[in-house]
Amino acid sequence: MRRYWSALYIIVAVVLIFFFGLLGAIPLAVRWLLIMAVFIALLALIGRDVTGEEREVSLPGGGTAVRFVPGRVDGVLIDLRRKISLSRLQLVIWTVVVLSAWATLALHRTIPVLEGHLLNAGADLVGATAALLAGENTPTPAQVARATAMVEQVTGETTETAAGAEESRPAYNPLDIDFPAELLVALGISVVSLAGASAIKTNQAVNEDGAANQIVEERVERVAGRVSDRQRELASLESMRDGTLESISGIGLESMDTDPQAAAAAQREAEATVARLEARIKALEATTERAASQLETIAAAKEQAVGELHARLNLADARWSDMLRGDTIANFQFADLGKIQMFFFTVILVFSYAALLWSIMSMPLAPQLLQIVPAMTLPPFSESLVILLGLSQAGYLTTKATA
Repeated sequence: MRRYWSALYIIVAVVLIFFFGLLGAIPLAVRWLLIMAVFIALLALIGRDVTGEEREVSLPGGGTAVRFVPGRVDGVLIDLRRKISLSRLQLVIWTVVVLSAWATLALHRTIPVLEGHLLNAGADLVGATAALLAGENTPTPAQVARATAMVEQVTGETTETAAGAEESRPAYNPLDIDFPAELLVALGISVVSLAGASAIKTNQAVNEDGAANQIVEERVERVAGRVSDRQRELASLESMRDGTLESISGIGLESMDTDPQAAAAAQREAEATVARLEARIKALEATTERAASQLETIAAAKEQAVGELHARLNLADARWSDMLRGDTIANFQFADLGKIQMFFFTVILVFSYAALLWSIMSMPLAPQLLQIVPAMTLPPFSESLVILLGLSQAGYLTTKATA
């Protein structure tokens, strides 16, 4: 039965998407959020399914049995290195935001088809929208201007173009929702980034004698030498401390035959020497412990590495900070500025675009307008942003390839 759970998740998700999308009583923007939540929940359930495993568990009445233990909700973001992938996150959030918005608009525009309430193909879109704004009154020039702006925003065409093509305007098509070129390029860049990052990682995974491995070997030798030096110095200090403690005992015995005041001064000086040695020993022990821990971490990373790539031992060890760190065993302990820039740029651009979609869906009379226009387009964004996104992605992949 367990093998069919993923199929059940998908079926339930599709049913919920259709249910929320066709539920006209709920505001359009809220329906979009609900559908987006369904997308995210489906990805979370699939992530738990693909990262889960069969384990032997103890039963309440005694004995054991093999049971499936679900994995992580963010499992779809974990790659073969058992680490959170930035390129996967980028593709997922673009897909969830854009595809959920398209599904919401398409299902909303299907409602008048199901109800049989369609506007005539040759109707004046601006006039019909202005009439909606005016209600039972005659549209004012301000309402006509506002209707014009709304129609242009939704259709992506100027009113002059729409008016000139009025006689040849196509029939109402609920699925005729155009993706602007800028959005297609942004989505394409995300796909290419994931493919490029996977290709680079594959090349690094089969490179056993790459520069990263050489750097790590040199680092291991350097840290091991540092630990050895600290241990020798620590042994020398401990020997000096022990000798000074013995001298203090000797001063106590000699004070019976010598000047008590001189013996007391010598004892105080010896005790101060011991205190200084104890402080140096503690500081050196802490330094030695840190160096030994660093050596252990590097050695473990080298043992777990896949070629030049750093990998986690278990899926449970995957961290969100992994997507902002280096990929190889030579730089996994350091932040990757290329990844950090790509992360912030992607998050800001996606959420800004989501806010733009929200503003369109929340426009006054937007639900009625979207069911009038025969075709519509998702909002475009600046071409300069697309160029900047492409440059940022190129820098990200270049940094990954030359790390």
